[in-house]
Amino acid sequence: MAVGAFLLIFQTMNFDKFNALVEGRVNYGELETASVVSEYKNIGCGDGYRLYLEIEGDTIRDARYTTTGCSFSLASLAIICDLAKGKTLAEAQAIKPEELEPAIEGYPEKRKNYAVTAVQALQKAVRDFESQTGLKGEQVISREKTLEQLKASGHLRGLNLNSVMLDNLDLSGVDFSGANLQHAFLRGSNLTGANFTGANLRGAFLNDCVLENTNFENADLRFAKLLGAKIGSCNFMNALYDIGTRVDTKNMHIFESMQQKGKEIYLKSAPDAAAKLVNA
Repeated sequence: MAVGAFLLIFQTMNFDKFNALVEGRVNYGELETASVVSEYKNIGCGDGYRLYLEIEGDTIRDARYTTTGCSFSLASLAIICDLAKGKTLAEAQAIKPEELEPAIEGYPEKRKNYAVTAVQALQKAVRDFESQTGLKGEQVISREKTLEQLKASGHLRGLNLNSVMLDNLDLSGVDFSGANLQHAFLRGSNLTGANFTGANLRGAFLNDCVLENTNFENADLRFAKLLGAKIGSCNFMNALYDIGTRVDTKNMHIFESMQQKGKEIYLKSAPDAAAKLVNA
């Protein structure tokens, strides 16, 4: 995005309020006491949303979310959770997209759809609660359950850990081989000596991780985010990457042993363009 266009977007809203919601991760995270866990897919951009509602009687007592989406998804879901708290189910169903705007003093015209999808996600969560069609038991992959599994078995091989939140943990030496870690959150964790052979890490967040002697052989790292990761001597042999795989410019050497699958962007003849994409 051109700098001028970027600035124009944020001139139509209060960036400080927006940034506080995004950087502060307001209402972000799992809710172990949730009465319903609901998934919503933004068909416009492909973002996945998960809403957690704690409901007492007919009233929403607490609301949290997780998402694989961008900053506008984060901000919009934070706002809709705030609006939902304390409301009856009928009142929550009646929230309109324009009610989200005061929290950031207006949405840019081309980003108003994020308010709409946040409202739709809340409406679906209420419907899921009323019809008992939300995620159940083993479908809800929580941090607590995952750590209990690790303690019991000593590994996480071959497990379905889709969208699990394992940020800021010491996971050194853990065997994740063959696991489904799509859209998982591993930010800031110590993954020294961890084994991700053949794991699905597509869209996973490994920002600011410690990666030393970590094995990613044959793993799927398409759309994975490794910005800020401390990458030492790791095995990326035949791991998959694509246009969405993000690394710091100094770590672009990891692509030399990986397999590109998707649009060709890491061209040695155009390092400036590639660096711009990698750091976008």
